[in-house]
Amino acid sequence: MLKTKKYFLSILILIVVFLTSLAYFGEINQKLFIQKLDYQSELLVSPLAKNPVIKTDNVNRTEDFNFIKRYPWTRECESKTKILQDFESSTLDKIDYSLPADSSTHQFRITRAVLVYFPIEQVQNFQYEFRWLYRSWIEMQKHEPTKWRTDLIVFARNEKNFFNNSFLNKLNCSFMHKRTSPNDKPMCVLINYEPIKTRKLEPSDIQFSSQNQLYDFILKNINIFDDLDPKMNVFYHFLKNRLSSYGYVDSILMAFDGYKHLKYSGYDFLIRSDMDVFLTPLFAKWLPKHCNDFYVGRGGYSNEFNTNRLSRIAKNLGLEYAGSTNLGSTWYSTPDQFRLVSYLTLFGMAYLSKEEFSSPEREGKLGVQLWPDWHYGVLLLYGQNLLMNHLIQTKQLNIVKLLEYLDYPSHFSTDINKIIHIHVFHGSDMFSKFDFKAGKYDGISENIANSNLAKFYSLKMALEGKKMLPNELLNLLESQSMFKN
Repeated sequence: MLKTKKYFLSILILIVVFLTSLAYFGEINQKLFIQKLDYQSELLVSPLAKNPVIKTDNVNRTEDFNFIKRYPWTRECESKTKILQDFESSTLDKIDYSLPADSSTHQFRITRAVLVYFPIEQVQNFQYEFRWLYRSWIEMQKHEPTKWRTDLIVFARNEKNFFNNSFLNKLNCSFMHKRTSPNDKPMCVLINYEPIKTRKLEPSDIQFSSQNQLYDFILKNINIFDDLDPKMNVFYHFLKNRLSSYGYVDSILMAFDGYKHLKYSGYDFLIRSDMDVFLTPLFAKWLPKHCNDFYVGRGGYSNEFNTNRLSRIAKNLGLEYAGSTNLGSTWYSTPDQFRLVSYLTLFGMAYLSKEEFSSPEREGKLGVQLWPDWHYGVLLLYGQNLLMNHLIQTKQLNIVKLLEYLDYPSHFSTDINKIIHIHVFHGSDMFSKFDFKAGKYDGISENIANSNLAKFYSLKMALEGKKMLPNELLNLLESQSMFKN
């Protein structure tokens, strides 16, 4: 009987050992199978869950994408801007963004720059937009504190055949202009800028075994603030290969490339803008509520489909996504934050162009059939939305959408003393850039009633910018600059 029990116990132990071995080797085989799948796709379905599980290469990707930890100075305040609170130490619970800066700030020298990209090959299409921006720049200065300065900076390719007799030269916009002191009078500065599609880049000798390795390299291995970093060449090749045919890439890349000039010129704040805009009297006296805020205007491209899609894409990349929608194209912040956000936006644009759009979409063969769900024309906005949402969710930057103040529609009848910046969107209601370019407003006198309202202010600035001769605009600028002490 005892022998039988020992025999039975031995068999039982063998069975337990055998089953344990099966489970162990089964687990190994399962891991190998999953690794094999992972080589083919980042989207894995866990056998323990009904919902897809997004797998990333690193355990702590959020820490990998902590850009403020790598570049802490981007959130620091310069000595001059410490007249404003740091957003982290702010005690303001509710902020009224319609209010101008406190009058106590008027005693300080504050320098700002409005940045635009001008494609000289499309001069006929854009010259009147620039002229109305220029006219509103002069008008804004009438209301600006005498110690503040706002320059108009134009990034354009310096071609002698164009600039020898261009309207920009006649408006005293010059490649020779450069701010050397906060006491210098307001100026229109030209910066020589070569579009990415025509740049001649040095060959890159860094090779990547996969696209994911390339993406990680660009996000983690390049010093964003070092133009001399040899790895930066990888970034420019990345942009040129993927975005050369995208018409708006240079309007973001200029903000990245211009960093050294803008930083050394001493600008406290930058405004990146399209040219079809108007600066208002409120802009003249308005400053960020915190010295390290990052402001964006209103957009009109988000819906449930593309918001969910961008959220999914963020997870694929190992990024966080806050779900903020319609982050607009106008930016207002510091040179350091512009450098960081423009780099990340360009990465987002190049990534999406390759991974989320087909060739027919990139080539415009679908027109606007997929608008507003997913449209290649607003790639710039998708790119910034993808990366800004990561910065928002991880609380790296204080990104604030000024829905009622920046990129304000030009066809609204709102008091211009309550909005910062007016943007002319597509449409036929006054003020319409399409009707303007078609000459439908030419018969209207510049003595426009109610010019304190957005639509009529836009009309007045546009008509005067068009009808006034360059020397008349220049004389108006010079007479206004005389009041700048």
